[in-house]
Amino acid sequence: MELQKITNFFTALFQSFFSIVKIALLSNWFVGLKKMGTDEVECVILGNGPCLNKDFELNLDFIKSRKKLCVNFFALSKEYDLIKPDYYVLSAPEYWLTNTTDWFLEKRTLLLESLLSKTTWRMNLLIPFAAKNSELCQKINSKKNIEITYFNNTPVEGFTTIINVLFKMNLGMPRPHNVLVPSIYLAINLGFRKIIIFGADHSFHEEIIIDESNRMTLNHEHFYDKKEVRMPMYKLDGKQYYIHDIFRKLYLAFSGYFILKNYADYMKVTVLNASSKSYIDAFEKIHIN
Repeated sequence: MELQKITNFFTALFQSFFSIVKIALLSNWFVGLKKMGTDEVECVILGNGPCLNKDFELNLDFIKSRKKLCVNFFALSKEYDLIKPDYYVLSAPEYWLTNTTDWFLEKRTLLLESLLSKTTWRMNLLIPFAAKNSELCQKINSKKNIEITYFNNTPVEGFTTIINVLFKMNLGMPRPHNVLVPSIYLAINLGFRKIIIFGADHSFHEEIIIDESNRMTLNHEHFYDKKEVRMPMYKLDGKQYYIHDIFRKLYLAFSGYFILKNYADYMKVTVLNASSKSYIDAFEKIHIN
């Protein structure tokens, strides 16, 4: 037991030191988030999981009456015009880097077209500072009613006291292996006191299949898809994900929610999970209706 405590201490010590080094090299110290007014206390975060269809069926009026944060390819759905999100989060580098798959490039082009053509209301796009000079941001900057806010997505780990202070300073966040991680983090730092999550199935492990060629494939189906979207996953360098890579990503994502739960408690923010189906066990589950 004592050996484990010593190991944990020095692991946290190294992580804290390395996190500060990463922040010094990668983070922009002048990135900040505008706090909401005192009357804006609640927001809903809409994940794109299949269960969001049922969540809309059960809770549409509730969702529409709150400040709304959407993610990734939500703008490709018919619900985008109906929901009219106040915030939109993109965090994966595939949204602005040129070296990505043909599938993602095609979807990214459609996303940009949808954001520019459909968005008739005022909206804030939240995207990592690393994307600032990208073609995506340059084109969105031409849309006057979409304001871009940059954030630091530098992964921060280590002693809880230290990482909570770094989170509050907007210098880093838990490892963003799923867009819901930065979304919750950003909602906290925007000043919302209650955050309610919908559409967060996180049932990826149910959809893993190793095909006859020994490739790991995953069903990438979202609420707006008409059928299963099964394909391999690839890293930024073009290498394929293996099954141990997927389970490592899942571990980092799910453990990240517990880090966010701790940070939310530190900031006196309540995070609730109202998804009709969800494997996230860090936040209290509720039913609106």
